[in-house]
Amino acid sequence: MNFIDLLILFLIALAVYAEASRGLLLALFDILRVLAGLSFGLAAYSLAATVFHSYLAGIVAFVVIAVTLVTVLAMLLKRSGVDPKWGVTPWGRIAGGAVGFCLGFAICTVLIPVLGRSRELQSDIMRAPLARPFVALMPSLYTAADAMNVDLPQLNRRAVRFEDEGLNAKAVFTERINFSRLNGAMCIECRTPVRFQGYRMKLGMSVSPQFICPNCGRTSDGCQTFEGFHTMYHHCPIEVARGRVAIDCGVWPNGRPVQPKGRCPVCGRIGENPGAQP
Repeated sequence: MNFIDLLILFLIALAVYAEASRGLLLALFDILRVLAGLSFGLAAYSLAATVFHSYLAGIVAFVVIAVTLVTVLAMLLKRSGVDPKWGVTPWGRIAGGAVGFCLGFAICTVLIPVLGRSRELQSDIMRAPLARPFVALMPSLYTAADAMNVDLPQLNRRAVRFEDEGLNAKAVFTERINFSRLNGAMCIECRTPVRFQGYRMKLGMSVSPQFICPNCGRTSDGCQTFEGFHTMYHHCPIEVARGRVAIDCGVWPNGRPVQPKGRCPVCGRIGENPGAQP
């Protein structure tokens, strides 16, 4: 057991103790106001980021709305005259502790992937038995983020240029890419619509989207499609290939670099031997 295990135990135990001491009614209310704060905070973030074209404005709006709503709801409960005494019975405290356990588990579900962004902590997390369930849940968090489609900035460890993919990854803040929306993007090898397979664990705590072409079998994290390449690197794969760069995926390598042919469906560039592909 290392300090990551101890941190998980401490956070869950603290949440269980706090909610058990408050009782079932207040524990349920805590969950309600946290969910309300997150929901309205995310809505405020999305609106502010869109209007002001600034992630910072969105983050400020999120913090202000979330904190304000959580505080106001607590004041309203206090002024409502609701008697929470029935929630502090022995059974109410046990139920409140169960709610606290769920809250502590949710906190760790978010915290462990964030800590895993640090290379110094990754090995400790991978060796921690109690962290394994939270690591296993990481692909589900990415799927949920796609479903919510909130344009949150994220600290992403990947290559900024395609030429450095798999070799020179840097931790940089980038816009979140909704990879599920690239389902049906055009394969750069055979120009067939690819299929999004979901998010997969790759190399320790790294999570990567996986796409497979049903025709030629080409696998990638999206970079082996015209639309995905443009989205990830803001360049056309045809343009990069002209610089004598071998086009293959550094995350899910195929072992057969390609030269994109035909017309790019995004920018209209035409690759070598355009007549060879429809």
